[in-house]
Amino acid sequence: TLCLSTSAMGKTTTGQMVNLLSNDVNRFDQVAMFLHYLWVGPLQAIAVTALLWMEIGISCLAGMAVLIILLLLQCCIGKLFSSLRHKTAALTDDRIKTMSEVITGIRTIKMNAWEKSFIDLITRLRRKEISEILRSSYLRGMNLASFFVVSKIMIFVTFISNELRDNLITGSQVFVVVMLFETLRFSSTLYFPLAVEKMSEAVVSIQRIK
Repeated sequence: TLCLSTSAMGKTTTGQMVNLLSNDVNRFDQVAMFLHYLWVGPLQAIAVTALLWMEIGISCLAGMAVLIILLLLQCCIGKLFSSLRHKTAALTDDRIKTMSEVITGIRTIKMNAWEKSFIDLITRLRRKEISEILRSSYLRGMNLASFFVVSKIMIFVTFISNELRDNLITGSQVFVVVMLFETLRFSSTLYFPLAVEKMSEAVVSIQRIK
């Protein structure tokens, strides 16, 4: 803020810069932790599919189809995260800008007894911001739910498919299949969705900083 010229300060506000530094820049730290899972997750899924094929044959494709549907769904959810992040950031900028103006003119506001009107204004802005944050939280909750549920569904669908094909399966095969699906639990159903989410938000942050 101190290094900006007068013309540059005319194009932005201190509140917006604080929001960029406190929220948007933090997205780059988060995306760095999960970025590699965008390729590690699919690669591990391919390796597990090959091992499952050698173990139980074509029945493994039924369980992997569930995972593929999840990965495609995560791409769609990533677009929603990007849209929600853009709306939230804009609302946050508006709220911080309004708060800065209120603090600057607090003497005038108190002299004219306008406190209630400005409280209502800021409350409305905050409610809009919270509603967008809440929508993002719902999507994160869906991602977290998939971490607990999807691996079990994949195992269930695989064994049902194997049974429908009248294939006998031994206890050792069951153990191997379950363990292989469990190896995908973190990389494909937890870290991959997080990578998509953080990447989408980081792209929005780049656009805002530009």
